[in-house]
Amino acid sequence: MNYGHRGRDLLLELKRARANDHKASSTSVVPPYNDRLVRECLQDLQLHIQALQDQVDAQGGEKPSMNVRPSLVLQNAAIGRNKRCLLAYHKIRADRLTAAYWNNTLLDASSKTNLSPVEEEFFSSYEQICRDYCNMLQLPNPDLRSYGNHPPQPLSKVQVQVLRSTEGPIVLESGSTLAFQKGAVHYLAYSDVEGLLRDGTLALLSTEEEDDLHQSNNIGRV
Repeated sequence: MNYGHRGRDLLLELKRARANDHKASSTSVVPPYNDRLVRECLQDLQLHIQALQDQVDAQGGEKPSMNVRPSLVLQNAAIGRNKRCLLAYHKIRADRLTAAYWNNTLLDASSKTNLSPVEEEFFSSYEQICRDYCNMLQLPNPDLRSYGNHPPQPLSKVQVQVLRSTEGPIVLESGSTLAFQKGAVHYLAYSDVEGLLRDGTLALLSTEEEDDLHQSNNIGRV
């Protein structure tokens, strides 16, 4: 019976693949999913569980003797080790897939062949959840990545630029009034400008656009 060695091999495989990617400057998101080794780990896990159950049943409900206890502890430790290795293997791969989304790394045909069917479904579902979140908040840009790691919250401040002048002052959600002139930039609560962003009066500035705007303003002053 294998005492956690196959689980260790799974994690070592991930470690070696990452080291090889760095040496070869590879853009692979994850190495090929090792379905065979995962199945072998699951089989080992079931064997340890069955062996532990058989030893417990053999005691007839009595307290295990000192001769049996070491074997029980060993079987239980092997079960825990296999579980941890399997969970770590899949968690690391899932983390790399979500990182690929936030880094805007496209999964080409070659990368997708490295995924298990469940991982492909996970990545597609993750993308859909992010789109649904944007729709729920009624964000002007349906791509959550355009807001960095966190989308704007109702009370958070955002930088906006006026695309279309308004006819006189507008009463904002907070109760204050403000007149918007085309080309002007304002720093306001997201809840105050949400409707104006949707109708195209304002545009949300990304971090890069803010930097470009500040740079152009500084050049103008020189």
